[in-house]
Amino acid sequence: MKLLIPSPPRLVLLSVDGLRPDLYHAPHSLGRFPNLNALEQSGASAAAVESIYPTTTYPAHATIVTGLPPRAHGIYSHLASLDPTEKARPWCWFARALRAPALWEVVRASGRRSAGVSWPVSAGASIDHNLPEIWDPAVPDPHRDFETPARHSTPGLFGEVAKVLAPMLGKADPDQMRGEAALYLWNHYRPDLLLVHFVYYDQQAHAFGPASAEALAALDSVDQQIGRIRDAISHDAATTLVVLSDHGFVPVEKEASPLAVFAEQGLFARGADGSLALRRLGAVAAGGSFAVYWLEKPSPDDRHRLEAAVEQLLTTGAVQEVVGRQQLETLRADPDAELMLDAAPGFYFSERMDGPPVRATLKDRGTHGHLPTRAGLEAAFLTEGREVAAGKNLGRVSLRQIAPTLARLMHLPADILAPDETPLALG
Repeated sequence: MKLLIPSPPRLVLLSVDGLRPDLYHAPHSLGRFPNLNALEQSGASAAAVESIYPTTTYPAHATIVTGLPPRAHGIYSHLASLDPTEKARPWCWFARALRAPALWEVVRASGRRSAGVSWPVSAGASIDHNLPEIWDPAVPDPHRDFETPARHSTPGLFGEVAKVLAPMLGKADPDQMRGEAALYLWNHYRPDLLLVHFVYYDQQAHAFGPASAEALAALDSVDQQIGRIRDAISHDAATTLVVLSDHGFVPVEKEASPLAVFAEQGLFARGADGSLALRRLGAVAAGGSFAVYWLEKPSPDDRHRLEAAVEQLLTTGAVQEVVGRQQLETLRADPDAELMLDAAPGFYFSERMDGPPVRATLKDRGTHGHLPTRAGLEAAFLTEGREVAAGKNLGRVSLRQIAPTLARLMHLPADILAPDETPLALG
C-alpha cells in the first residue's frame, strides 16, 4: 500500500497597497470586483484590520512579515533620511534595516524557498527569487528605473523576467507588470512562499482620491491580477491565498506645510539661493502625519521656536492632534521622534518649504499616515485555502496578528514571529 504524504503547505501573499474593505463592500461595488468578492465568500476575511503608526507602506509591510510594531522591527517611516533639505532622500529599501526575523527567513530556515515581487524592505533579503522594490530617488519616474532593481535582484533574475515583460512595456499599468512577474515566478520556480506588492490603486488614490473613478479603475485592474494568480494556484490544494493591505485611505482637499512654518520660526537656515539649510531639526512628512526630530541637542531657544511653530500650525486647523513621546511609546511607534503631528480631516502634510502654511491641494486628493484608529484607515485581509473556513468573518483584527497567522498557515511555529500576538482563528 502506497502511503500518501501531504504536500508541505505553500502560501501566496498579495498586498494591495491602500485597499479599504469598504471599497468592495459598498453596494455600488457589488459584482465590480469579482475576485475580492469571491474570496470573501469562499474563505475568511476581516471586517477591518487596524494598522500601525504611521499608517504608511513601509512600516506596515515590515509589520506584516514580522508581526511587530515599528518600535520593535525598526522601520519607523518610508524614508531612511531625516534631512528634509536633502534633494533625493533614500527610502527604507533594504532588509538589513529590519531588527527582527521576517517571514522569508523563517521559511528558509525550514528548508523551503521563497520569491518576491516588489515587496517593500526586501532588497538584499534572504528571498531565493527576489525582485525587490527599490529605485534611484533622483529619477523622476521610479517605474522607469530598471537599472536599480536589476542590480539588487537575485543575480540574473531581473533579466530573465524582463524578457517576459518586454512586450508589455508602455502598454500595461504597474500592477499588470507585477502580476505577470508573479505568475512567471510561480510557474517556473513554484516557491513555497510568494510575496507580491501591488501599487496602482495607491498611486491613483493619492492622485485622484480613494473613491475616484481613476482609483476604482486601478482596483479593477488589481482584481484581475488577483484572479489570474488565483486561477494559477487553484489546482494546488496545498496553497493558501492571502490578499491584504497595509492601510486605508482618506480624501483630502488642503495641503499643510509644517516646514514653511518651521523655517519662518528660524528652525532652518537659508542658503544664498534662498533654499533651506539644515540646522538641528529633522522631519519626515507622511501625508496624514508629520514626524519631527532633534538631530542635535536643542537649545532652550530651539525648543521655544518649535513650540511656537506647533502653536501656529494648530491655529490653521490642519492639525488634529500632537502626538508626544509618551503616546508614541504607547503606540510602539518611532522612538526617535520628538513629536508627530496628526492631520485634521481634509488635510495632508507636504514637504513644501515656502509659501503659506495651508493652501488648497495642487497635487494629492487622497492620503494616509494618520493614527490607525482614524476612520477610513482600516486595512483589508482575505484568505482562502484548505485550512480556512468559508464565509468566516474575523471581525476587527490587528495588523500585528498577520505574521503569526501566516506562519501557522505554512505549518511553521506560530510563536517564532511575534510571540505575544495571537494568530487569527481561520478554521
